[in-house]
Amino acid sequence: MKMQRIIGLFILIAGTIGMGGCKRVKPDAPVVEAFEPAIEDPISYVAGNLTFNIRDLESKVNKGLSTTLVPEETFEGKKGEAWRLRVERTGPIKISYDNRQVIFSAPLQVWYSNPIGLRSRKNRESRPLCALAVNFKSPVAVGGNWRLLTKVKFEEYHWTLEPKVRLLGIKISVRKLAETILDKRKSEIEKAIDHAVHQGLRLDKEVSKVWRDIQKPLRIARKPEQIWLIPRPFSIATAPVYGNARVITVPIQIAFRVDTHLGERPVIPADSLERLPRLLHRNVLPDSSRLEVLAFIPYTDINQVMTRALLNEKLDLAGGHIKIKGASIYGSGKNLILKANVGGAVNGTLYFHGKPAYDTLTNTLRIKEIDFAVDTKENLLATADWLLHDHLRDTLQSVLVVPLRQPISTIPDKIETAFSKAKVSQKTDLEIDTFRMVPQRIVVQPEGVQVLIKVNSKLAVKMKRL
Repeated sequence: MKMQRIIGLFILIAGTIGMGGCKRVKPDAPVVEAFEPAIEDPISYVAGNLTFNIRDLESKVNKGLSTTLVPEETFEGKKGEAWRLRVERTGPIKISYDNRQVIFSAPLQVWYSNPIGLRSRKNRESRPLCALAVNFKSPVAVGGNWRLLTKVKFEEYHWTLEPKVRLLGIKISVRKLAETILDKRKSEIEKAIDHAVHQGLRLDKEVSKVWRDIQKPLRIARKPEQIWLIPRPFSIATAPVYGNARVITVPIQIAFRVDTHLGERPVIPADSLERLPRLLHRNVLPDSSRLEVLAFIPYTDINQVMTRALLNEKLDLAGGHIKIKGASIYGSGKNLILKANVGGAVNGTLYFHGKPAYDTLTNTLRIKEIDFAVDTKENLLATADWLLHDHLRDTLQSVLVVPLRQPISTIPDKIETAFSKAKVSQKTDLEIDTFRMVPQRIVVQPEGVQVLIKVNSKLAVKMKRL
């Protein structure tokens, strides 16, 4: 009997020691607060310069411009003579650019048939009456139909062959006649050059290829799952044209939204692609692109990262060892709630709250300002207050890191690769530089965390040939 009492007392003491060494906590879960409105689908912009060589424009204009600028017509001279005259260009038009204007230089020649010759009118031979070098000037812009617009004006000229003829020994003042002819036919010559420019350069043929290609899915990650960006452009604008001695530059800006897709490459039917819209005009456009990617990190992904980092992790704390048996994260208002099932020196469930943050140096989603939830803190004050002052919160904060670098930082390379593989690259070059990411907003949602990331970069599109 005495031995039974000793054994019972030993069991009681052992149980008391065991209860003292393993504190049980069972706090209530934090009340889930109302969530902020979700971030709306952002608008991104690709800004760049569409440049083309002035020599290429020259070639197009000369190819489209007839040699005869003013067909043969009959003009009456001072003494009633019937002059049959026509105006031709005798060489290629040269184009230059200066002070936001295009300058066209053309060699012209006026031909005539002797009005009182002995031959019949039908068989009269045409002879050069005079020759001159003419300069035209015009502002340049891109019309809403993607054609280059000019408004050519006859600026100045000088004679390279003076307009002189002698008929039956009588001098006839044909310079005045030649000037009259040119004055009457200026508008025809100007319109002919405008028409050749308008027909010679159709920017829509080249820009439409970029427009179509930019809508192709871009794979930005392969592991752990394929991630695709699907740009959806909806407008394109241009600023005033500028240039130099070699090239003419058209600033452009494409506005688009971005869809994300997980899994196999999405199939985009050709008939669902947006068509190149009518061009918009702006007084000024930024020289950098603005790509805003709305990343959504579901709690399942966050929990996978956390499970790999914490499951069965033994933490050596001041009050004893704690083993994390399981953990999960969910949202509440502006905060994230961490639920951790633990065993060891403390046995039960611990709740923490923290705020999501985007680390610009490592491009990762982190959970910061981790602290015990209110009811958990009250439970620990009554059972294991030492845990409140230990480094458990710091340990959790150091491992709760979700990497986003791979999906985001490779965007420029992926865009360039997609562009280079497209047929449009045969005539154009695309370059992206000054790539920089800036977190804009982080919003906690019921199913995950939204991260709006702004990507600043510069993009250039250069026409190799027209």
